[in-house]
Amino acid sequence: MRQFIRIVLAIVSLALFCVSGYKAYEIYQETAQEKRVKQSLLEYRPVITPGLIDEIIDIGNPFITDLSTDVNTDIVGWLTIPGTRVDYPFVYSEDYDYYLKHDVYGNATSSGSLFMDERSAADFSGEYTIIYGHNMNNKSMFGDLSLFSNESFFDSHTGGTVFLDDHTYSLEFFAYMIVYDNDRAVYGIPRQADFFEYVKSTARIYREPSGAGKIVALSTCTNIDNDTRIVLMGVCR
Repeated sequence: MRQFIRIVLAIVSLALFCVSGYKAYEIYQETAQEKRVKQSLLEYRPVITPGLIDEIIDIGNPFITDLSTDVNTDIVGWLTIPGTRVDYPFVYSEDYDYYLKHDVYGNATSSGSLFMDERSAADFSGEYTIIYGHNMNNKSMFGDLSLFSNESFFDSHTGGTVFLDDHTYSLEFFAYMIVYDNDRAVYGIPRQADFFEYVKSTARIYREPSGAGKIVALSTCTNIDNDTRIVLMGVCR
């Protein structure tokens, strides 16, 4: 009997080892895939130094058109946040759930893509835009938004850039929030009249934006539970 128990335990241990090994291999493969995809996309984006941003605000970006033509017609823009790994194209689709589990090439992957809320205007003509992305353990996609929970990081990383095919927008971040996924003020479009008052009273970190503009909310999971979200709010000009 003891010999039988030892054999059963050995088999169970081996099975657990195999499952763990397969999961680790699967994560490795998906991480490698995400890196390959990002590198292939970065070949489209020109190198733009911070000093040149002010010079390109009112011009178009042909590389967005190239991405839409060569890679995926759902690609409508590119988001870059200096000091983080956030440097990706984003998509717009009425079937945006598709991009929860697919990259911009249509390949199945747990990292998904950055994608706009289907109620947002793809050309950023609306007053409020939401862009979603996964909070990956390897800090890809929107995994680095959690860095803004540190007040010194928030203070020293004040913005980002949105590239569209016909315009370039500058983002000024003004709030870091943890909210529930059913928060009507954050996830409701159009915005409520008391939106800024709500954000100011709810945000973990807040600073007054330097001027008016359209609002962009970057949203990702907290990796704490299934119901809470990290939201980084920015004014888009």
